[in-house]
Amino acid sequence: MDNGFRQRWPRVPEGQKLQFRKKILLFSVFLLISIFIWFLNALSKNYTTEIEFPLSYEGFPEDRVFVGQLPEELTLRISAHGYAILRYNVFRKPVPISFRLSALTFNRRDSTRGDILTRYLRDQVSSQLPPELQLIEIKPDTLHFQFARSITKKLEIVPDLRFEVDNQFTIRDGIRLEPDSVMVTGPDVILDTLGQIFTVRNELGQLTKNYSSKVKLKPIPDLVYNTSRVDCSIELERYTEVQLTLPVAVLNLPDTIAVQTFPSRVRFTCNVGLSKYDRVSANLIRAVVNYEEITDGSRTVDVHILNTPLYLLSFDYYPKSVEFLKSRK
Repeated sequence: MDNGFRQRWPRVPEGQKLQFRKKILLFSVFLLISIFIWFLNALSKNYTTEIEFPLSYEGFPEDRVFVGQLPEELTLRISAHGYAILRYNVFRKPVPISFRLSALTFNRRDSTRGDILTRYLRDQVSSQLPPELQLIEIKPDTLHFQFARSITKKLEIVPDLRFEVDNQFTIRDGIRLEPDSVMVTGPDVILDTLGQIFTVRNELGQLTKNYSSKVKLKPIPDLVYNTSRVDCSIELERYTEVQLTLPVAVLNLPDTIAVQTFPSRVRFTCNVGLSKYDRVSANLIRAVVNYEEITDGSRTVDVHILNTPLYLLSFDYYPKSVEFLKSRK
């Protein structure tokens, strides 16, 4: 206070403090006992509540497969003592309710759609519940299922590999898979749209030697493969350059016209793997000009290369166009 006077509160004797604490402790004990008795009395009464139960299925219709996501749970409205509800919610995990799909009713207009009215499952569900739980209601009132016809189809396997080849090498005979196709079983609505199955993507980096390994097939929901892995191999080989001289032929030439090209031959250069070296021949590859591309007043015509084998790594030729002399026979 401003006048320097400090108010002093009377001190409580230690005996009174101890007595007060005992009263508080005694009150707390009786309060807890009262709450416990009230809780036991409350649990002895019947209550109604909802519990979600997971579902499991058996007995799928033959020659049909399910498409999409199966209904995963049922919400059951049950009646039971508070003890049973507490014990079930706290200490027990709901056991999946199992039922056969023989109860399905298929749509008359669409044989791939099936429905189950859950009220017809009442006895089947009740028999799987603990005795202390009494079933009142099942939600939802209808379970919907979408099916498709099950078929089997042979599909080509396509490797999904990411890699580079060292500059000194090329791939011999492509990427080999064994087997190169797979038998796939699943819904017709999916398989009818598929022409190939891909492998799981593999990053191989730069290849400097032959590669051999098992690769996984990329899974597709609702489809089953007769094998999940295939053998994959990549064989490398060195390549070389081949030079050929090709005569220039004239296509679409009228019977009454003669055409002479200058020069009459072109120089053809290509890169090919050593294993294919002996296959490259001037008799296989053609250099041609098309008479129909010759226009009035033009002095040159373009040269085209035909019948180039797929195993050629690259090719070039010179000249790309030639002069020509046209005359009548």
